[in-house]
Amino acid sequence: MKKYLLVVILTFLIYYPLVIFGQDTDSQKKVFLPNIQFEERVYDFGIAGQQEKITHNYKFKNVGKGELVIKSVRAPCGCIATLVTSKRVPPGVTGVIKVTFETRKYKGKLTKSIFVYSNDPDEPKIELKISGVVKTDFALKPEFLHFGDVEKGETVTKTLKLIQVGQEQLTLNRVEAAREYFSTSISSFKDERHKGFKIDVSLKPSAPVGRLMEVITLHTNLKRHPRIDVPVWGNILGRIRVKPQRLSLGLIKKGSYSPKKIEVKATDQFDFKIVKVESNVPFLSTKVSEVKKSKRFEITLKVDKKAPAGRLRGQISIYTDDPDQALIKVPVYGLITN
Repeated sequence: MKKYLLVVILTFLIYYPLVIFGQDTDSQKKVFLPNIQFEERVYDFGIAGQQEKITHNYKFKNVGKGELVIKSVRAPCGCIATLVTSKRVPPGVTGVIKVTFETRKYKGKLTKSIFVYSNDPDEPKIELKISGVVKTDFALKPEFLHFGDVEKGETVTKTLKLIQVGQEQLTLNRVEAAREYFSTSISSFKDERHKGFKIDVSLKPSAPVGRLMEVITLHTNLKRHPRIDVPVWGNILGRIRVKPQRLSLGLIKKGSYSPKKIEVKATDQFDFKIVKVESNVPFLSTKVSEVKKSKRFEITLKVDKKAPAGRLRGQISIYTDDPDQALIKVPVYGLITN
């Protein structure tokens, strides 16, 4: 027994230091490793013409403890990628990879890749990207205008930029817009890469209540694009609000139906009246009731029990004494099943 214990103790004394030494060695190796970190891996150059040369510097830093070695930089995308700084980057030191991209062969939205190979054990291969949109004659930013929900009486202004990206000199002759809705002003601009025209489009306070679906037309000197149409959307809100704005009756079992309600109320303290309510949906009746304490109305919709199976589709027309919202339409749809 004593002999056995002696063997165990000797074995422990011999191998334990080796294990500890091996662990220390592995830890030291992990501590002194390089770690490459880029400030950005994707660069969006925005909008460019077909005769432009895009240049961008991708900056990186060795945040590890060991020396970083850039083995190679490859650009199979038609770009030219160059390591501006040294291939060997000590800990804490930064480096730069310069990428140049010529747009002459391209058109439309694109993304190109550049690959960086190094001795970083965690990321030996890193993909950098350069992306944007290449236009031929002009660029419009944004390509449409959306005003969203606007209270009647408010003045909201959105800005368009008509950018020259081709060789032909761009001239904006005039802007055509519905006078009932918009006022416009034109000014020229020039920045580091582009020049063109800035068009401020203002929604007039007198614009009528309801959904806005218009087109603003830019008249230019470009032979291939003498007129450029810009879609415009929005919704001008009045003082009367309807909830819901679209009513789904859902799936209706033939012969049985739970009534649905539409709520009509004012946003402020002004008084209004519902003159009448009409429905063009077959077998759908309406009833109006006033909730005086809260100054609102409820319209109850009921499907006739004799209604046959099939689709219900149409609208409820609500007539009021408010001149801005004399007629409010609510689309209605549903399905009667057997």
